[in-house]
Amino acid sequence: MKHPAFLVLVIPALMIQGCSSSRPEATAQEVRETTTDEASASNPLYPFTLMRQGSVLLQQGRTEDALELFEEAARLQPSNATVFNMIGLCNLKMGKYPEALDAFNTALRLIPTFSDARNNRGATYLAMGQYHLAEVDFLAVLGDNTYPHHWDIYYNLGMVYLRQDRLAAAEENFNRAATAPKPVYEAFLRLAEINMRRNRTDAAIQILEEARLKYPDRLEAPLELGRILLGEGRTEEARTYLDEVIRAAPGSDFARQARELLEGN
Repeated sequence: MKHPAFLVLVIPALMIQGCSSSRPEATAQEVRETTTDEASASNPLYPFTLMRQGSVLLQQGRTEDALELFEEAARLQPSNATVFNMIGLCNLKMGKYPEALDAFNTALRLIPTFSDARNNRGATYLAMGQYHLAEVDFLAVLGDNTYPHHWDIYYNLGMVYLRQDRLAAAEENFNRAATAPKPVYEAFLRLAEINMRRNRTDAAIQILEEARLKYPDRLEAPLELGRILLGEGRTEEARTYLDEVIRAAPGSDFARQARELLEGN
């Protein structure tokens, strides 16, 4: 069975809310040029305007433009831990892991108890294959009783153990993430993967069916159900799930994979 790709949840730091005054296609330079006089570089609130605009760009997936604004904000406010965390997050999303670590380390030097930055640093270590360091960071965040995203950290910690083939520890943490008040969807996929690796096909199918019912708008579970059932020779059952994926999002990559699976059988 082809398993779903590993997913790492990265919880960003405080995302400053606010509407962007720039056009959606504006570059970072245009954002700076169209900023109002009240938020000029001489105004002490200007760095926060840059951070707000950077957050909007980051949410739009325009990571490089966001990074430019966060870096300018950091130049103006070098003691602002939040902006360094956002710089790290941008670099992490772009796969620039050394730069991400530098930024997260700066944020943690400024505020050693900054759990968002510690989690993001752990995610960077995980992406780099430095599993012990990732585990240390995630466990430290779990030790912060004030941190509101513990369930996501259980998922991240489960990923550390899964990458090391420590299946029992991975399963324990994914179960915590999947049974949270706000369950982590990807935890269901990882639990199904672990059960398939242990030749527990029925258990994997049950987990994926639960994910499908709880999250009807997500297509990873029905796609994987189709894949597993095809592997078990249960072609008609598989077709039901794969057709569901194709109908839900005919132009998506999920639909493409579903069609390829059907064409191969």
